[in-house]
Amino acid sequence: MYFWNIRALANELGKNKVSEKTGMHYFLVSTLLVLFATYYAMWWGAERSWQFYFEFIVLGVITVFGCLKSFEANGGEEGHSFVQRGICLSVPAGIRVNIFGIVFGLLMYFNADDIFPPTLFSDPYRTYLIVGYAGFVGFNVYFWWLLIKGFKYVRKYES
Repeated sequence: MYFWNIRALANELGKNKVSEKTGMHYFLVSTLLVLFATYYAMWWGAERSWQFYFEFIVLGVITVFGCLKSFEANGGEEGHSFVQRGICLSVPAGIRVNIFGIVFGLLMYFNADDIFPPTLFSDPYRTYLIVGYAGFVGFNVYFWWLLIKGFKYVRKYES
């Protein structure tokens, strides 16, 4: 299994060298990554406000667009094994996004007073929330960009 190297995984996917059992392992890890990301986000806490719902809509649009572009990068109707490839590629992409998300979250949390001082911002807490929400949007875009890039590698390596 590849946990970081998208290009090497794409090579194996393109050459159809990922077995059913390895595919199941990727599915398991991708599911655990989603579970981790969900609980990690809940740990930080979500404030249900218009920003929360706006972010939800934006992330939904990005996800639909990302999925369609991924399908296209896989060859569209002429492509092969979209679901298996997507699940496998989501592991190294998800690991990257989760690691960057943890670092971003910890830096924001432990440095909020320095990053958002009341002398600079009239409402530091609101600014903190906006930057945090923007981070989630950025990480979602980054995830789909990695997936699309991975699908393009797979097509390049297909035999």
